Amino acid sequence: MGFFFRQPGGRARTGAVILGILLALFLASLPTQARLTRKQRQERYRIGKQQLEQANRLRANLEGTPQNQRKEKSYLSIVHRYRRVYDIAPFSGIAADALAAAAEMYTDMGKQFDPKYWQKAIETYRFLRREYPHSKYADDALFNIAQIQQVHLSDLEAALATYQDFLRTYPNSRYAPKARQRIQSIRAQRASRQPSDRVEVRSIRYWNTRNYTRVVVDLEGKVDYRQGRISNPDRIFFDLLGTELSTVLNGKTFDVEEGLLHRIRVAKNRSGVTRVVLEVNNAEDYTVFTLPNPFRLVVDIRGRTRTEPARRQPSSPEATPGETPPAETAATSTPQPPATPQPTREGNHTLTRVLGLKVGRIAIDPGHGGHDTGTIGPTGLMEKELTLDIALRLQKLLAKELGPDKVILTREDDSFVPLENRIALANEQQADLFLSIHANSSRNRAIRGVESFILNVSNDPEVLALAARENALAQKSIHELQDLVRRITRNEKLAESREFALEIQQHLHGELRQVARQIRNRGVKQAPFVVLIGGNMPSVLIEISFLSNPQDEKFLKTPEGRQRVAEALLAGMTEYLKNLNSVAYARTDGDAEPEE
Repeated sequence: MGFFFRQPGGRARTGAVILGILLALFLASLPTQARLTRKQRQERYRIGKQQLEQANRLRANLEGTPQNQRKEKSYLSIVHRYRRVYDIAPFSGIAADALAAAAEMYTDMGKQFDPKYWQKAIETYRFLRREYPHSKYADDALFNIAQIQQVHLSDLEAALATYQDFLRTYPNSRYAPKARQRIQSIRAQRASRQPSDRVEVRSIRYWNTRNYTRVVVDLEGKVDYRQGRISNPDRIFFDLLGTELSTVLNGKTFDVEEGLLHRIRVAKNRSGVTRVVLEVNNAEDYTVFTLPNPFRLVVDIRGRTRTEPARRQPSSPEATPGETPPAETAATSTPQPPATPQPTREGNHTLTRVLGLKVGRIAIDPGHGGHDTGTIGPTGLMEKELTLDIALRLQKLLAKELGPDKVILTREDDSFVPLENRIALANEQQADLFLSIHANSSRNRAIRGVESFILNVSNDPEVLALAARENALAQKSIHELQDLVRRITRNEKLAESREFALEIQQHLHGELRQVARQIRNRGVKQAPFVVLIGGNMPSVLIEISFLSNPQDEKFLKTPEGRQRVAEALLAGMTEYLKNLNSVAYARTDGDAEPEE
């Protein structure tokens, strides 16, 4: 028997009477709370705690499952377990823990399956507050009720009343400042609902392949949204609240030729709400996040894992007349690939290595470009020019290893490319590695060194400040990105990204140390760089030097300096590929051709 909720309407009073009778009969058959012995209470607490731990484990497993594979019945089964905790040990604090968890799951179910579960979440939060008014969840529960009313149910009047009740009841809560902001926002919305006050949906962009699609919705300002997925046919939809369509988008349909995405439809759903529908083919999962300055909604859709055979293996070139066949050359001078992929530096075999996956295409991203100059050195060297030149040199070197069609650049000239477009291009071209090239900056011009970054969260103020510069976002926005980074970063990709970064870092630092002993190895770090978010491959951002340092700027102004950097990056890449037993392997010094 679970806990009960009072239903709205005329049936509520009759239902309450019936439920009260049933509850009385049930309790009469058990020892009352007052009559439970200490031993009985301890035993019930033990069983209830086991039930709570089982429910928490099942919930963690469910939340680790791709969204489109989660079943409604799985959620309901876990909610039932949480409800059992209350049935077994209502006198304990674990019952409040279970009720809060059940309400959270109902909220998620409202987003994914049916809006009726938002009302279930509200009822559960109210029950929690009534039964445990002094628990640590009491203020959270009331604030969450207001949020559901405002964001999900669009019931502004009810939300306003609940926020006001919250402030009267919990004036010193940590949520009080946010509640006051929400009240002001709702009052402003009620005062004027003119279309001119709504946020305009400006444009929709997309990149589409058989296994990956990125859709970007450009908006005039920040908006709240709802999302969901419907089958038969498979559609992912987003309701953008408080918006209006630009005249060029109103009622527009984008028919996509081939790939995971079949069609995009956008139209006014009702007053102040724009619905964007993505019709997909064979999609396995999707993630969504927002980016500010300018505000845009980014949707990444992934298809089922590729099953095609491994990409092209290096084949021995045919000998031409007068030349010694490659097999008869001094093979001992060229390192041979290991028989199997090597473990990581931590001694682990990632899934990439266990499955023997290969690298066939590499994406090189020259940082900045166009009006975005990046860092400018003491004598005027711009980061956008430096990164492009090094990227072109690296592309030429890599093309000799993989072939010219296996190396792509996110930009090939002085053009501006939005950050989210860069990794989308790499995904679209099914790149297996992604390297974003940048130059660092510091107010202290004496600082020198090389550092690289992989995608993850960080609390390091210095790292966040650098990420803020590269992302062109304020520090507050960087912290707002942490949840989405946790959501989309996958352990397998993270492990291989770290291995890739370690090789790049080691070889570049070793090369530059020959130029100046003062250049430090600043290590591999983790940061929420927008340019790395959503990549399907190991991805690294490398800061090749501090352009703010006069000596480093002088070195990087020379063709020789830039070539050394490009060759060091190549050496790091080929060492990583060799350990992966993949398609490219390190050259000897004698193999390298001079720069023209």
